[in-house]
Amino acid sequence: MSISQIAVGFCYWLNKISPKSPEENEAIQYGMELLLDNVIKIIAILFIGIVLGKGFETAVVLFAFCGLRLQAGGIHAKTGWGCGFSIFLIWAISILGDVFFDIKAWFLPYIYVVSIFIIAYCVPRTMNIEYFSSQDKFRKKVYSAVFLTLLMTVAFFNQALRGLIIYPVILEVLTLLPKNKINVKGENI
Repeated sequence: MSISQIAVGFCYWLNKISPKSPEENEAIQYGMELLLDNVIKIIAILFIGIVLGKGFETAVVLFAFCGLRLQAGGIHAKTGWGCGFSIFLIWAISILGDVFFDIKAWFLPYIYVVSIFIIAYCVPRTMNIEYFSSQDKFRKKVYSAVFLTLLMTVAFFNQALRGLIIYPVILEVLTLLPKNKINVKGENI
């Protein structure tokens, strides 16, 4: 059974409870497909992390990256496979970076300042930007900055988690920089 078939079945079940218009059903089905696709990717990466004895580390990396990305946005892959490969690559770079390269606490303020400037200028970076009001955009900037501040604070005081937090943060912030036709359709920051 495919993700699309599950989403169609979910919409069919919802329509029995509370009938919706075809347009609403299409939006619900699309949202369900995205949710299922992302949950499967996260579970797959968590499973790989657990098999490699890096389950906790994987959870920290995914929390830092996905938590910031949820508010900030960033460039998107053209396909689900590209997205899956990208998140896998971000996970692998973060885990390997933590193992092989130590990030010193004195370097964190520099990362923080650069990240805050990028967030202030680029957030939200999403392909659905035309649906965001100016208040929504401002809220995304604030939430991104607050979440970044919390992550950086934990990283500063907890050396064991530092790399697991900082590497995915850097990689997520970098995804905010490129502008292309996928993530700037109707964008007016």
